[in-house]
Amino acid sequence: MGQQHNRYGARRPGAITAWILVPVAVFLVIVLLGVILLPRLLAPKEYVRSASDAYCAAVSSDGTRHTLSPEQAGNAALIANIAVNRGLPDHAVTVAIATAMQESRLTNLDHGDRDSLGLFQQRPSQGWGTAEQVSDPTYATNIFYDHLMQVPDWQTIPVEDAAQEVQRSGYPDLYANWDAMARAWASALTGELSAGVTCALEPASGSDTDGLIAEASSALPNITIAKSETKNGDSAGGSTANGTGNDGSVKDSPDGAANDSGNSGGSNHGLFGLFGSHSSTNKGTATNRTTLTVTLPSGLSDTDQQRVCWQTAGWLVAHAREYGIDAMTANGMSWNRTDGTWTGDEKASDSLVVSFG
Repeated sequence: MGQQHNRYGARRPGAITAWILVPVAVFLVIVLLGVILLPRLLAPKEYVRSASDAYCAAVSSDGTRHTLSPEQAGNAALIANIAVNRGLPDHAVTVAIATAMQESRLTNLDHGDRDSLGLFQQRPSQGWGTAEQVSDPTYATNIFYDHLMQVPDWQTIPVEDAAQEVQRSGYPDLYANWDAMARAWASALTGELSAGVTCALEPASGSDTDGLIAEASSALPNITIAKSETKNGDSAGGSTANGTGNDGSVKDSPDGAANDSGNSGGSNHGLFGLFGSHSSTNKGTATNRTTLTVTLPSGLSDTDQQRVCWQTAGWLVAHAREYGIDAMTANGMSWNRTDGTWTGDEKASDSLVVSFG
């Protein structure tokens, strides 16, 4: 009999090709996914700060950081601002902040020992004012300063002794616990120290530029505030630019006040957004970006200009959470709420630029 062939033993050429291509294709897919995904898996994840992790700090001349919550920092800024506007020396701020820190932890309390209330735990029954008055931080701070000014030699005696002369506390020695912290915050908020106030905050959920303009114009005399709005991706030349001074009048924005218009609202991406992206203007998702230019009083000496600049910057940073400030430049230095630090080299300027999302 002739040789018989096993019809099942021979492989067709097409079957051999498929057997080879399938694992090759799988291998190429794995490699492609590795190229796409591995850099993302290995890249450090961006940290997004939560509200509970937010903080503010005053950096003293020796580099020591004294941290407060944003609420506490706002109250410290109010205490310092009132002293500056009254023409009181920086030491008054140190005494007041140390006192408020001991009495209320720089929080406007609605309760306290017996009938004590507010930042300084002042008692209506002891002649400090009505419950409503002492619960108002502005009133409470002013009447504290009124009493402090009546203490003989308050500027030369220890901080705790000056505080005790005003407060008549049952625990007079405790005010000394806050001496270094109060000095750091007083120096930063009065502009004695450049770039002394920082805040690291959670992303802003919104902004209140009109509220900030009204409050800043009242708290910071003789400044002028100009408001500019641009659409992300548009040039500043197409922006509307007007604002108010502290007298309520409308002011024109200086040229270039809103030159930081940000990136476009959208980008074109590669495969599923996994490859790199390149910028493009997406008119459908363009958003407004608001900038305030805060112009300092004219005619200041170099020393006074520096102090007023950092008084203003400290007040603004301490109110960044309240009004939704994203970033700021002052005297050639930059701050943003994400990093929470001042960077750059100081160079005198007659204006600050405040940016919102």
